[in-house]
Amino acid sequence: MVPPVTANPATTSRQAEVRKIKAQVSQIDRQLDVVVEEYNSAAYALGKTKSELKTISAKLEVSEKASAERQAAINMRVAQLYKEGNLSYLEVLLNTADIDQFLYCLEMVERLAHRDARIIADLKEAKKEMAEQRAELLEKERVQKATVAELQGKKDKIQAQLKERNTLLARIAKEIASEKRAEQRAQAQLRNAVKVSYNKSPGVAVSRGGGRSSAVNVAMNELGKPYSWGADGPNSFDCSGLTQYVYKQLGVSLPHSSRAQYNCGQRVNRDDLESGDLVFFARGGTISHVGIYVGGGNFIHAPQSGDVVKISSLNSHGGYVGAVRP
Repeated sequence: MVPPVTANPATTSRQAEVRKIKAQVSQIDRQLDVVVEEYNSAAYALGKTKSELKTISAKLEVSEKASAERQAAINMRVAQLYKEGNLSYLEVLLNTADIDQFLYCLEMVERLAHRDARIIADLKEAKKEMAEQRAELLEKERVQKATVAELQGKKDKIQAQLKERNTLLARIAKEIASEKRAEQRAQAQLRNAVKVSYNKSPGVAVSRGGGRSSAVNVAMNELGKPYSWGADGPNSFDCSGLTQYVYKQLGVSLPHSSRAQYNCGQRVNRDDLESGDLVFFARGGTISHVGIYVGGGNFIHAPQSGDVVKISSLNSHGGYVGAVRP
């Protein structure tokens, strides 16, 4: 009689430890994903506010200069007209020689005064409106700076989590090495399959640049490059940094924020996905990840810290929320 096969207690314990550590690592990665994209989104909003503030400040400076020039022109016109220097309107009227000249000067003064008063009033109103806009933008900038500073303050926490993550991974280094070799083989197969697929397909034009199949081509050249928090290439990337970099090569400008990119183009149903479309994923109820669809239910993305740019399945990643065609 053949004795029943029993599991090696040591092996079973090791497998349980590996599963536990992988679960902890996944939890850390999910938290990091959200924080990174929160920071990218806040930094993008702050950049827009700074740009608006720069524009309105320049307009306000021009308005102030125009107002000063107009006032100087009024004074000069009166001075040149009566050749008495910078006279007041009352002095001009009192120095007329006869009634005809007095009436002529009075009419002239009234016309000039009315026109000049209207111009000055318009300039003052425009200046007031721009000053109010500038004050609003300054307050908006203050709030956004505080948000960015708060998120930057989380950097130490992120670094601590990354250290914890690397320590956990070191404990299961052999298992991870084995998985990486298997992953590399799978990636090589996926890469060859994608190459064959998009080389056979005709290019499809994007709305503001070259063909979307060209986006896949560019992204394929970045496979294997490391994930790095806040990076936008060319040597490393985070998720929205990769998509921004790829489309920049095609002449299409995208913000460095997955949430902002979700509003950059035409929304696409999942059943209508084409190579080059941007695909988005959410964690915690908000968009926190983006990649580039390559066909066959797969996409290229920069997944998380400790990983590299690679091809993954839409179904295996989870949290899919939608797609955009830039």
